[in-house]
Amino acid sequence: MTKLTAPIHLAYYFSIFPALTTTFAQHQVRATEKLGLNFLLLANRRPAPDNFHPQDQDLQQRTFYLTPVQVRVYLKANLRAWKRWPRRYAATLDLAFRLRDKSPGPRLKNFGQLAGAAVLAEHLLACRAPHVHVHFAYGAAAVALFLEALCGLPYSLSIHGSDVLLDNPLLEDKLRGARFIISNCHFHVENLRRRFPSLATQRFYVVPGGLDLQAPPWSTPAPPGTDLPLRILHIGRLVPVKAQEVLILALARLRDLGEGFQCRIVGDGPLREELQNLVVSLNLQDRVQFLGVRYEAEVAQLYDWSQVLVLSSRSEGTPMVIIEAMAKARAVIAPRITAIPEMVEEGRTGYLFTPGNAVDLADQFFRLLSQPADLIRLGLEGRRQAENLFDLRRNARKLMNVFARELPWVPGDRGVNPE
Repeated sequence: MTKLTAPIHLAYYFSIFPALTTTFAQHQVRATEKLGLNFLLLANRRPAPDNFHPQDQDLQQRTFYLTPVQVRVYLKANLRAWKRWPRRYAATLDLAFRLRDKSPGPRLKNFGQLAGAAVLAEHLLACRAPHVHVHFAYGAAAVALFLEALCGLPYSLSIHGSDVLLDNPLLEDKLRGARFIISNCHFHVENLRRRFPSLATQRFYVVPGGLDLQAPPWSTPAPPGTDLPLRILHIGRLVPVKAQEVLILALARLRDLGEGFQCRIVGDGPLREELQNLVVSLNLQDRVQFLGVRYEAEVAQLYDWSQVLVLSSRSEGTPMVIIEAMAKARAVIAPRITAIPEMVEEGRTGYLFTPGNAVDLADQFFRLLSQPADLIRLGLEGRRQAENLFDLRRNARKLMNVFARELPWVPGDRGVNPE
């Protein structure tokens, strides 16, 4: 059981935490703690041993996990919940039976999440947590939905990208049930209100993510230089939505037209062998390297090596790699989709291309190669953009002010208006 030293302001709840791919969430957790937020950490699952940054070991040790499921513990918790709140438990069972969507086995998932909610309710009530703030509208948000129905503990949401862009069970129900929603961009707010008229009166706030720009390795970026061949960096999981094959085809076009470059691809995933085979078939193996997964410190060094970051994705939210590249004063080439135009200003901090179009992507590389001074100009403007929009300390204060406005017991400035 968590030992209490001060009143708990809220619980931060994740589906998996801390994760290698959600470094921004760990940064935000630490930044709000420095501002005086006292919280519990909760997650459905712990990351695999190689799937979180070593420096986040302390966060893992502080987190209460619902899994692995201990059947006896779950059964006893649900029996106690039924005895404590018989009417609420019956109503929540009925809710789990009624909520449906297009995902397979929806009711079975609902009942499993209700069972987890009973375990979580005991832990949160024992710790006297008055509110649950869920990061990402995935499984943790569904558990929070049933948690509120079961014991009346309210929840709010932070939405980030794929959780509201891709297929996600019970998405509208989870969003509608939240007391308020924090988005990292305006695009998600506008898109969700178009998709779900039931969210017309939901309170949304926009608080971007960020990096600590006053601390290493992001504090003192060095200009990339204009020497050639061009050094290209791509960071992302090797999965269909990241569309690395578009990048590889664009690079083949560059090579065929006599341009020099070196490209390093960071990340791993189910498409690695297929993408490596494509590189070999195009005879690019001397120019394209697959580096696998890298920790944050190694990624920072790769930005120092690079001159330009490229994304080739078919779908994105607000990619953290763009913020990192800007913090490192690197130019960005990215697809013209979702919230990316909010982050990358065409011709000022980077270049945008038509998603899925390898020829258009190659053309953006040609723009850089034809005027290499843009490597420095775009990079420096990107750094200024990062300082204006993506400073972690400033945005953590914005987040605290949202919490203070919505949760009167949280310290902060309450003069924050919803989007």
